[in-house]
Amino acid sequence: MIEKIKGIIPNILTLLNLFFGNISIIFLFSEDFLSSNIATIISIVFDFLDGFIAKLMRKNSKFGKELDSLADMVSFGLVPSISMFFILKKSNKIGFTYIECFSFLISIFSACRLAKFNISHKKLGLTTTVNALFFSSLSVIFQNNYKHPILILFFIFCSCYLLISKIQMFSINFNGYTWKKNKIRYIFLLISIFLLLTLHMIAIPCVIILYIIISVYYKIIKKFILKK
Repeated sequence: MIEKIKGIIPNILTLLNLFFGNISIIFLFSEDFLSSNIATIISIVFDFLDGFIAKLMRKNSKFGKELDSLADMVSFGLVPSISMFFILKKSNKIGFTYIECFSFLISIFSACRLAKFNISHKKLGLTTTVNALFFSSLSVIFQNNYKHPILILFFIFCSCYLLISKIQMFSINFNGYTWKKNKIRYIFLLISIFLLLTLHMIAIPCVIILYIIISVYYKIIKKFILKK
C-alpha cells in the first residue's frame, strides 16, 4: 500500500504542474499577465519536484514520463504562445494582419522539443521550462510598454530555433565548490543576483539571455578546440 502511494506522489506533482498551467491560461484571457507569470513559476516548481521526488523514491515510470511531457506541453508550450498572442495583438499598431498567430510557433516547436527528448533523452537545446519563463516574464514587462512586433517576432523565432537546436546548454550544477572548476558558474550566479536586485522582473529575461549566450560561447569554443 505504501509503495503504491509512493508511486502516485510524482504523478500528483505532475498534475499540479498541469493544473497551474491551466490557471495561467485563465489569467491570460483576462490579460492578467502578472498572475499568469506567478502561476507559471508555480508550475515550474512542481515540474522540478516531480522529477526530483521520482528519482529520490526510484519511482520512474513510462506513464509518469508521458504524463510529464503532456503537462509540460500545456504549462510550457501553450502558455507562452497564448501570452505572446495577446502581447503581439496589443503591440500590432502597424496593421500586420494576423501577426499574432506567429506566437503559436512556440507551442509547435515546444512539442517537437519534447518529442525529441522523449526519443533520445539527450539534453540538447533550450528547455521548454526556461523558454516559458522567458516569455512569461517578457509578457509582464511588455504589457504596458509598446514594443515593435518585429522585436517580439525576433524573440519567438530565436526561441523556436533554440528549442530544437543541438546546442548543449551550459550546466549550472556546481562541480564541487572550488573557484577553478566553477569560475564561469560563480560569475554567472553573481551577475544574475546583481541583475535581480537591480532590475527585478526585467532581470529574468536578461539572465536567460545571458545563459544562452554562455551556452553558445561554449559550443563555439568546443568546435574551435576540436578543429585544432
